Amino acid sequence: MMCIALCVVSCKKDIDDPSIQRTAVDNVVATNLNNDLLLKLVNDKRTSGCTCGETVMPPVAVVTWNNQLAAAALEHSKDMNTNNYFEHVSLNGKRPGDRIVAAGYKWLAYGENIALGHTTEQAVFDAWINSEGHCKNIMGSFFKEMGAARDGKYWTQDFGAK
Repeated sequence: MMCIALCVVSCKKDIDDPSIQRTAVDNVVATNLNNDLLLKLVNDKRTSGCTCGETVMPPVAVVTWNNQLAAAALEHSKDMNTNNYFEHVSLNGKRPGDRIVAAGYKWLAYGENIALGHTTEQAVFDAWINSEGHCKNIMGSFFKEMGAARDGKYWTQDFGAK
């Protein structure tokens, strides 16, 4: 399911939430996945272009990793895992844009991909790239940054542009 919101249509802040793990060395959100590998898979596809469903998507610029987006993704993956549901809207009514703002990211556009049951970064990436809406999020030229996280069998990938 593609979920894109633009400010017109559809603050840096540290996160003190103890449920979001950080390393003492570099203050990076512990996302329970190989951030570098997933970012490489996304950027390799973005720079080569692809077809999403029947839509040809030309090559676009790479995205960079953003820890605020990763924190929002981790919150959602943990919530879905803890409360045993699979939706973009949390049981408390929070939408992706709400979670991203709560993580300190001031967005002009955002997109979210979620997945359930995959065991590797390659497997979840393959599932997303073979789904038209998810693929269009990955290939969205308006997105400049991404973060992702996994908790148990639940995966969340958030894209954004400030």
